[in-house]
Amino acid sequence: MADRNASIVSASGRKRSIAQEPVTSVLKGGDVPINNSGKEWNADEEVLAALGYKPEFKREFTLWTTFCVSFAVLGLLPSFATTLYYGMGYAGTAGMTWGWLVAMIGIQAVAASMAELCSSMPTSGGLYYASAVLAPPGWGPFAAWVTGWSNWLGQVTGAPSVNYGTAAMILASASIQNPDYVPTSYQTFLLTVMLMLIHGCMASLPTRWIARVNSAGSTFNIIALVVVIIIIPAGTNRVAQGLPHFTPSSEVWGTIYEGTDFPQGVGVLMSFIGVIWTMSGYDSPFHLAEECSNANIASPRAIFLTSAVGGVFGWFLQLVVAYTVVDIDAVLTSSLGQPFAAYLVQVLPQKVALAVLSLTIIAGFAMGQVRLFHCFSLRLSKELADQS
Repeated sequence: MADRNASIVSASGRKRSIAQEPVTSVLKGGDVPINNSGKEWNADEEVLAALGYKPEFKREFTLWTTFCVSFAVLGLLPSFATTLYYGMGYAGTAGMTWGWLVAMIGIQAVAASMAELCSSMPTSGGLYYASAVLAPPGWGPFAAWVTGWSNWLGQVTGAPSVNYGTAAMILASASIQNPDYVPTSYQTFLLTVMLMLIHGCMASLPTRWIARVNSAGSTFNIIALVVVIIIIPAGTNRVAQGLPHFTPSSEVWGTIYEGTDFPQGVGVLMSFIGVIWTMSGYDSPFHLAEECSNANIASPRAIFLTSAVGGVFGWFLQLVVAYTVVDIDAVLTSSLGQPFAAYLVQVLPQKVALAVLSLTIIAGFAMGQVRLFHCFSLRLSKELADQS
């Protein structure tokens, strides 16, 4: 172990001691890892050394590229399309409007707390490292084990679920083009496996290439989301169906669809499933902190921005669908097998519906890639944290 009084070069070029860092080493006696690199530690390496943690990754991510990873993991448009059944199916438009707002209060509070932890402990271990540090004496290893494995299990099942939703939308678009075609379960499964294999190859690229791919995918996700939010209310054919351009607000906000045998209040709580799944991913910057420059500032900002921007734009998308949907029962029971595709066909001309569905599919493909990359990164960081 090294001397905590060793000089470190800060971001401003000023030398200072590791002991001056506003963190405490988790190693016995306050020791820090030995610097065998042959060069002075920079500001990011200095923080990790003060934590008693040896850096292992190249820092090739910035605030923007880290935000791109987390926002692409969020994947608002494809996530919403995949989970529409839960938001609309359990509580109807009420669960999609004020139900989303209620859920977002709790989610934003969690994101703010996570950003604070990331600022003080920007390690590749992320959440399970913080759990170990904050747990009561003697419970650190158990807390880290539970947090790490539960987080990883959620991530390792997240990528297939995203690709399953994308595969379902691809086959639904084929069914829209050819009404005689009805997608089968094995076709959806095989297409999901093919997407997983493609994303596995993409996630094995060098870090700097992945950062560029993620930036492009996240940029497309943002553009596609804005375009869809504009296209649906502008291009809806509700008037041609003898309906008002938008459903009255009293009906949208005040009518709870009874999609479950439980009381209506429980139905609204169940609609939070879609919100929670859609908003998952804002923790990505925490896991990527050791690959980000100026991590104890950039990574927390990326966490908070992802949750805040995602929450606002996600609510706008919820409002658009809630104010334009015609028949909830028809959306949920459509032979297309994909509620979002059924909704688009219900409120838009066929060509416009296919255009919106195509944007969602491309965004879903980008989201699936970054989900799998995040899973790989989380697994690798866990192994490195276990070795430290």
